[in-house]
Amino acid sequence: MKNLNVLIVTTSHDKLGNTGEKTGVWLEELAAPYYNFINEGAVVTIASPKGGIVPLDPTSKQPDWQTEYTKQFNNDTVATAAIQDAKKISDINPSEYDVLFFPGGHGPMWDLSDNSEVAKLITAFNTEDKPIGLVCHGVAALKGVMLDNNTPLVKGRRLTSFTNTEEAAVQLTEVVPFLLETELTNDGAIYRKGEDWSEFVIEDGNLITGQNPQSSVLAAKKTLEAVQVN
Repeated sequence: MKNLNVLIVTTSHDKLGNTGEKTGVWLEELAAPYYNFINEGAVVTIASPKGGIVPLDPTSKQPDWQTEYTKQFNNDTVATAAIQDAKKISDINPSEYDVLFFPGGHGPMWDLSDNSEVAKLITAFNTEDKPIGLVCHGVAALKGVMLDNNTPLVKGRRLTSFTNTEEAAVQLTEVVPFLLETELTNDGAIYRKGEDWSEFVIEDGNLITGQNPQSSVLAAKKTLEAVQVN
């Protein structure tokens, strides 16, 4: 495989609704794809709506949620520097990248959904049939992305995301601005899901979606495989 340029787009949003608690990117969903891309020789760029510091969900930094990837990320000066100085989405030229990937955490529900800059980015990759990988709440980036014929990009596409039952399990059904499974289904997506908290990834052409944090590694691997196919 040639040296790929991968663009990872994260949230800039750190407020968990009106709870007074913090949110952001779920660390495993950033770290696992980051190293799966790096290990295949890719050059990874991190961007977000506001640029600058990428907020990490505090819960995802707790000991119970650490993995080999999160531990490596925390001790990696290059990686930690990248999330202190993310590029702004508005400054990104999509033609310079081969792969687009969106990690989750609850933050994307507020600032990646119905975002015109995000929609332009996704549309540019989709038009060129470049792989677009999204995991967990990162799939919220697809909300509001419309095709030229004014139909939702997700209509008729097979995909998954963090599920309504998983949202209920973390007691945030009434906190998030919408339920991702419900919105995607309403927009005409062919929605599929596995068991709660189990690895589950759906591929539909250049669109690769993972259900939850447990799906981060497989979603990244399948996204890279889509490059080889394309």
